[in-house]
Amino acid sequence: MKKLFLTIAVVAFGFAANAQKNVIKANPLGLVLGSAELGYERAISDNSSIEVAIAFSSFDATSGTTTVSSNGFGVEGKYKFYFSSDKDAPRGWYGAPVVSYSTSSVDSDGVDGSTSLFAAGAVAGYQWIFGGGDSGFALDLNFGAQYVSASVDGNINSVSIDGFLPRLGLGLGYAW
Repeated sequence: MKKLFLTIAVVAFGFAANAQKNVIKANPLGLVLGSAELGYERAISDNSSIEVAIAFSSFDATSGTTTVSSNGFGVEGKYKFYFSSDKDAPRGWYGAPVVSYSTSSVDSDGVDGSTSLFAAGAVAGYQWIFGGGDSGFALDLNFGAQYVSASVDGNINSVSIDGFLPRLGLGLGYAW
């Protein structure tokens, strides 16, 4: 899974090496929770861009004699509409519909299961690009709401969750 993550990142970077108005970014909040997320945004007009992200998660925890291990993979897509008339995408205020899917396997002392999560929602945010011209350090902050449908299956208790949840995003990276 790590090789797939690295391969996709290298291909995306190589594809956009000669292009303008690109942003590659990571979510540092995910690292705290055992998840590595890498995103790529490409401006497709003065007022819009497309962003895709992939994530890999790995989590191990022990409490007393119980050990829980989880590994997962996820993908996400956004279509960003930039509102500023004096700044071109990918800078400034934006709104975006968001769709994501993730899956993971869970093992807890021989009790196996899997989780799958589908989410769709909308975010509003602001993206700064610090530096001269169209290149430099990028900071993306956003918030919104999403409808989440999640299920847990296997020889552990099957659970299904459906409902609306808040969403908060942070991206740090480089724009060129």
